[in-house]
Amino acid sequence: MKKALLAAAAVVACMTFGPGAHAQMAVFDAGNFANTLREVQTAASQLAQLNAQLQQMRQQYQMFTSPSNITGMLPALNAPSVQNPMPTASSMPGQIVGSANSLSSLGQTFYQLNHVFTASGTDPQANLLNRSSISTANIQGIAAANLASIEQRQASLNDMQTELQNATDIKQVNAINGRIAIESNAIQGQQAQAQNLGALASAQAQADQQAALQSIRQGHEQAAALFTGTLN
Repeated sequence: MKKALLAAAAVVACMTFGPGAHAQMAVFDAGNFANTLREVQTAASQLAQLNAQLQQMRQQYQMFTSPSNITGMLPALNAPSVQNPMPTASSMPGQIVGSANSLSSLGQTFYQLNHVFTASGTDPQANLLNRSSISTANIQGIAAANLASIEQRQASLNDMQTELQNATDIKQVNAINGRIAIESNAIQGQQAQAQNLGALASAQAQADQQAALQSIRQGHEQAAALFTGTLN
């Protein structure tokens, strides 16, 4: 009887603490934990790569959108004597014709080099001689200033081409290309100005020739009038 009771108690104990107790215990799966850890590490690595790509995209965006000081490159090119070496349109007639007190600073240099004699008097021939010498000197001065500006621009273009070869980012390349385009267009404009100056000089030479013939004709008419007056 005692043995039977002990056996029954053992069965009850097994039923109470056996399956039920096993279901309540925490189970650790090392394989699942390792897989989860690898997934977390992979996600962290991918996140770091995405952050790096984002920073790179921001830098590229700034390269394309940030303004560049194109005119600030090679500041010597911004000098007025380089940007616009020609005289103003309002002062051009006086310098080309060679009217009184119209001798330019560069024209003064050529005038001193070429001048031999200043005619005295106020007669047409004296005025024509004095005026034409001033005109020629001014035209030479204007042409020399324009040529000096073109030479400086061309030298700067060579410097910018060297900088373009050494450029390290797109922003710098775009800025240099922009300034090269500006200077190239400016040189073309100055070449057109030089052609216009040549046309003005040629026209002025013809005008001086006509003035000389008019002066001769004037002298003939004055002599004829004087001779006619003596006959009366």
